[in-house]
Amino acid sequence: MWVDKNTINEIRNNLDIVDVISNYLPLTSKGKNYFGVCPFHDDHSPSMSVSREKQLYTCFSCGATGNVFKFIQDYENISFQEAIKKCADMAGITVELGQVIQKNKHQDLYDIYELSQKFYQNNINTELGKKAKTYLLNRNLDEKTIKEFGIGLSLNEKDMLTKLLKSKNYDDNTLIRSGLVNENNYTLNDVYRNRIMFPLYDLNGKVIGYNGRVYNGETENKYVNSKETDIFKKRELLYNYHRAKEECRHKHQVIIMEGPMDIIRAYTIGVKNCVAALGTAFGKEQAMLVRKLSTDVILCFDGDQAGLKATKGAIEELTKLGITPKIVRLENNSDPDEYIIKNGADAFISKINNPMNIMEFKESLLKSELNLNNTVELAKYINKMISEINNIDDDILKEVSINKLSEETKVDINLIKDKIVNKKTNETVKFEVKKEQKKTNKYIKSEMYLIYYMLQSIDVIKMYEKKITHMPTEVYRHIAFQIDCFYKENGFINVADFITYLGDDADSIKAIGDITSLDLSDEINYEEIEDYLSNIREYNEKEQSNIYINKLKNETDYKKKLEFANKALEIKRRREQNDR
Repeated sequence: MWVDKNTINEIRNNLDIVDVISNYLPLTSKGKNYFGVCPFHDDHSPSMSVSREKQLYTCFSCGATGNVFKFIQDYENISFQEAIKKCADMAGITVELGQVIQKNKHQDLYDIYELSQKFYQNNINTELGKKAKTYLLNRNLDEKTIKEFGIGLSLNEKDMLTKLLKSKNYDDNTLIRSGLVNENNYTLNDVYRNRIMFPLYDLNGKVIGYNGRVYNGETENKYVNSKETDIFKKRELLYNYHRAKEECRHKHQVIIMEGPMDIIRAYTIGVKNCVAALGTAFGKEQAMLVRKLSTDVILCFDGDQAGLKATKGAIEELTKLGITPKIVRLENNSDPDEYIIKNGADAFISKINNPMNIMEFKESLLKSELNLNNTVELAKYINKMISEINNIDDDILKEVSINKLSEETKVDINLIKDKIVNKKTNETVKFEVKKEQKKTNKYIKSEMYLIYYMLQSIDVIKMYEKKITHMPTEVYRHIAFQIDCFYKENGFINVADFITYLGDDADSIKAIGDITSLDLSDEINYEEIEDYLSNIREYNEKEQSNIYINKLKNETDYKKKLEFANKALEIKRRREQNDR
């Protein structure tokens, strides 16, 4: 069911874009607008402006622009209809969408994985899956948890899944492309055999891969992860993201772990604001996903050297985005799954509730590598800690760290402070981000300024209808035409509703972002509007005159040359009359 435009407008009118976006990321008031770090690109300072007056957001860096629906759609990575439903729920307005079906060019792979999960889940509930089910139950994973996380079983047969998929008329190339089937000596076989299957999901909760675990005392690789496919890109995913996102936003905190079993174990003790990096190096894309959930981040990787390396890498990526994470290190090289089983829920929750701050972690790391009883190594420790303190943006944490280092090493606090670089910046400069202005002539400026006021005033739209037949620039011509259509259909103009009207017209929406961010007076000066109209007419007339002049140059027929000359002269006279 498609929601009608009146209901869509009602939903938007019952929401304040500042309040909605504030639920997703921190906004700071500056003047009449609000500013925040843009979640749609690798942003290091607040470059997104949110206007309560216009109910619009615009990033001065990447150009992302839209209303509340557009923000939810892009931030949540959902369809426009799903964004409407989510906004309707926020506004307390009931809408029924039914099942939203997304078309995808890789739909065959999604369908294959959906079928494979049903196959694996069915296996674990049969007599052949009894031993695997018992293994999970003995590890304190109850039936509810097994079902919730879609855990299944691949049987010890070489081609059971392959035969099932072939019976559904999938061709060999598609099966191999899925990553669930491989080819050996021109024979197709299952990739996974005799393993407990943990489904891996995309950001919207669709199965796109597996983590297959041995359970029967096998000596082969403990885990086998799906290879990357057209729909499975590890660096762009976080395990459990679709399930944890609301809990993370509710608790304003996200816990990052390494693998699916850690997440599932944490769920059994009520810790649900957690995601996992799927055993891959934590990268920029994953850091940006985390930032969408919360800026309060706890890293709880495995306690071994690999987990330490992963922790360092995650710290590096998160700090690039302005996030200062806290860290939990588990004793005896334990991973969260093992730690909870051995020490219990209370011990693990206590760890999560009392994490190290980043300086405590780095201090602990340096102390484990250096002998502080040695004068040379003590000096090395002090210099490295000063270097780390220099990287802290939080003034309070910086001051606490300086005092602690001085007390601990008996080095004069003023000496330490003398070596600290003052990186404090002027907040006014930080938040008054100005988009680099492209060089524009008076004609393009006139088009932009005219559209700016058309988005505010019916009177200006009527002036455009009466005096302009053609905007010189294609994108502005299209926008002006659509504004005119919107007004004729609705009898009013509103930039936030107009964004909805444009739908997926990304070029126009981006251009509107450029236009609405212009530093123009909100008070309409009709003499200036007339100047804009005059400039646009002048440009059109010049272009038309140039067409006839060029034709005149290339024409050999005398009568036609005379005709073109008269038309060019007529345009010139008309322009001169308009200038009087």
